[in-house]
Amino acid sequence: MLISKRTVHELALNGDVLSVKEMVMSKPVCIKTKDDSGRLPLHWAVSKGHTELSAWLLDQTKEADVPDESGWTPLIIAASAGHQELAALLLDNGADINRTTDQGRTALLYAASKGRSELVSLLINKGADVNKDDQLGATPLHRAAGPGHSDVVRLLLAADNTIVDCQDRYGNTALHTACEEERTEVAKLLISHGASREIQNREEKSSLEMCSPQFARGLKS
Repeated sequence: MLISKRTVHELALNGDVLSVKEMVMSKPVCIKTKDDSGRLPLHWAVSKGHTELSAWLLDQTKEADVPDESGWTPLIIAASAGHQELAALLLDNGADINRTTDQGRTALLYAASKGRSELVSLLINKGADVNKDDQLGATPLHRAAGPGHSDVVRLLLAADNTIVDCQDRYGNTALHTACEEERTEVAKLLISHGASREIQNREEKSSLEMCSPQFARGLKS
C-alpha cells in the first residue's frame, strides 16, 4: 500500500519544525508554494500558533504579508485565532496592520469581534485604524459592542480618534448594536462617551427602539 507523503503545508499546520526544515532544504521553492486555498506554510503555522516554526519561516522568506485567496494575511489569521505573540512577531517583521480580507476586515476588527482585549491593545498601540470598517460598514466598535465585549469597547473608546457614532450600511451605530443585543454595560459605556440615542438607522429606528422598553428605560435614567 502506498503511503502519501505529507505536504509542507500539512507539516506546517502540525508544527513539525524538523520535517518542514528538511523539506525546505531539499526543495527550497516549497516554502513559497501556495496550496489550493492560496496559503503558504506560514499561514498554516500561524493558524495553530506555532511560534518557533513561524519565526523560522519568516526568517527564510522575509515575507510577512502574503494574502491567501480570501485576502487573509498571517497577521489577520493570528489576530482572529488569538495568537498575540505571533501577531507581535509579524508586526515586527513588517506586516501591514491595516490590511484587509476580501470582505474588508482587518486584524483589529477580528480581534475586537472575538473579545481579545490584549490583542486589541497591542494593535491599537501599533497604529491600527480604529475606524476602519468592513464591506458592511461595521467598525471594530460595532463588532465589539454586539457581543458585549466591554473591555474591548473601553479600549476602543480610549483611543484618541474613535468615532463613537459611526454608522454601518444599515445606519446602525455601535449603540444600536449594543441595544439590539441588550448589552447594558456596553450601552452605558457608549452613552458615557457621547453616543447619541437619537440617531436613526435606515428603518428609522433609534437605538432605544432596538430593544425592550424595560432596557430602554434603564438607559434613560
